[in-house]
Amino acid sequence: MTAFRIVTILIGLIPLYLGGTGILFGAQAMVTEPSSLPAINALDSQYRYLAGVYVAVGLMILWSAGDVKGRAALMRFAMLGWFIGGCARGLSWMTVGEPADWQVSGMGIELIVPVVILLWQAKLLKS
Repeated sequence: MTAFRIVTILIGLIPLYLGGTGILFGAQAMVTEPSSLPAINALDSQYRYLAGVYVAVGLMILWSAGDVKGRAALMRFAMLGWFIGGCARGLSWMTVGEPADWQVSGMGIELIVPVVILLWQAKLLKS
């Protein structure tokens, strides 16, 4: 159980950090070329909003680590949200084109880690 809690805390820090930086720096931080147009106001607003949701997912994961059995449903919900985000990245890739390398890596994490965590959690809850 202790290993699960440690891993859960480390995993929870990922969306917390990325969401926090997204809130602080907005969509303009994604522009890689100086000559690119500034981020559109609506896009930046939506980006920062979703970064806030990402912070909430991180907080749910961290909160769940405190009581693995008692907050199991919250962990499942947070992992579902994280997984759906990875699916949304996949949809973007299919419809708009390949994203940056770090976003492809993020999508891999978002599609694999929640499944692994939920399987691990299910095993712990059975014991």
